[in-house]
Amino acid sequence: MQSTKQYNVHRAAMHIVGVILLTGSFSAYSDLQPVLADIPTYSYSLWPYLPDLGNSFDPDTEPVELGVKFRSDVDGQVTAIRFYRSVPIDSGYKVNVWSATGELLGSGVAIEGQGPTPGWQTVIVYPPAAIKAGEIYTASYYASKGNYLVKDNFWTDVNVENGPLHILRQGVYSSDGIFLRPCAQVTDSNCERNGVFKYGLEGGFPTEGYLASNYWIDIVFKTQVPPPYFPYKGLIPGN
Repeated sequence: MQSTKQYNVHRAAMHIVGVILLTGSFSAYSDLQPVLADIPTYSYSLWPYLPDLGNSFDPDTEPVELGVKFRSDVDGQVTAIRFYRSVPIDSGYKVNVWSATGELLGSGVAIEGQGPTPGWQTVIVYPPAAIKAGEIYTASYYASKGNYLVKDNFWTDVNVENGPLHILRQGVYSSDGIFLRPCAQVTDSNCERNGVFKYGLEGGFPTEGYLASNYWIDIVFKTQVPPPYFPYKGLIPGN
């Protein structure tokens, strides 16, 4: 009987605490809630627009992970990855966010049937991948049947800027991210390649490059840093 009485007292106390929290009477909770609600979030993508890219796909059918390197001027999170897919894949699609050293920061999987084929596919990254300002990251997707969209020699003399986001032109950069020169050759050890890939079952961190190829990958990036100081939008030709 004593244990039952103690349990009932404990349950009653927990009920009172629950009512306090739900009604907002607990000062720390009520003070915190408006602060969280009042912080605005701003959303950006790598591309200022998502074009309809048609049906020009590489006939390669080997499994491959394809990626694009990017950086941000502000801290934030990648909450989704978009890519232009060609064929339905019953096993679905996996996307990943990687650090410059190959650490997997976030991933997501989408089942088949969520969008038209060919067309843009959006896959949620959950939990979101944290992004730090000024660092280089790779957003990628795994194409288990190949047949990916590609445009060769895209990143040799162009980078893309949209809001705080930058897709890097392929080349040699200084330690603080300043473009110095184009890559001397494919095997240039100092070359920061873009348009990267990794062949093999289940894919993995893509680091190989071929002809500075664009695989048409995008992200959904969210930040609490407000605009409008971002000066550029669109394709920026190299000098």
